[in-house]
Amino acid sequence: MEYGAVLLWWMLYAALALAGLPIAAVLFRRLEGRGAAFALPVALVVLFVSVYWIGRFTFGTGAVTLAVVILLAASALCYTRVDPEIDFRRYREWLAVFTVAFLFLVAIRGVDPAVRPIGGEKFLDFGLLKTILRDTALPPEDMWFAGKPVQYYYGGHLLSAILTTITGTAPKYAYNLALAGFYAALVSTAFGLAGSIAASRGSSYRTGGLFGAFLVGIASNLVTPLQ
Repeated sequence: MEYGAVLLWWMLYAALALAGLPIAAVLFRRLEGRGAAFALPVALVVLFVSVYWIGRFTFGTGAVTLAVVILLAASALCYTRVDPEIDFRRYREWLAVFTVAFLFLVAIRGVDPAVRPIGGEKFLDFGLLKTILRDTALPPEDMWFAGKPVQYYYGGHLLSAILTTITGTAPKYAYNLALAGFYAALVSTAFGLAGSIAASRGSSYRTGGLFGAFLVGIASNLVTPLQ
């Protein structure tokens, strides 16, 4: 396993969440933790939307760099102009849940990291990721129909390509690390949302959050084998 790449991507997710904290604190100031659990999704949305529109003209390292600058500028603007209350304690709790979920899925993908053309959509997803990284503008070229733009949704693939460009990781490693990050972002954000709901009703934030994270990240996947 490429332990260095795993650490690099974990650091990237943690750093993006830090950059998104001021924005999330403004947007979700009424929630427990001032939206700390939403900081990573917020940062990813800003990056995605920025690259999506810049990519209509040019896509590559320059477009991604500009998107990062936009994210940092938006974060600095929220921090200096609004002066939001940032809850770093909830951020640390979120990061702990994210880390466990991230390493959990990395371990699962580490058992069988191959992208196989039979079963699921991994072959299609990996193809779209490499196509986007190879193109110089959006929408990317259809890998099944040379010279034509892809007629398929590619939002998650574009976001994976953005993170791959930032880290400089080879696509064969980036594919699984992006999957692990998206899963961990879902579980940890569910933790924050469920925790906020529990806290608003006088219950424990951590207990409610862990219950929500379990339902979304673990229990939901047990439905099919139990049936």
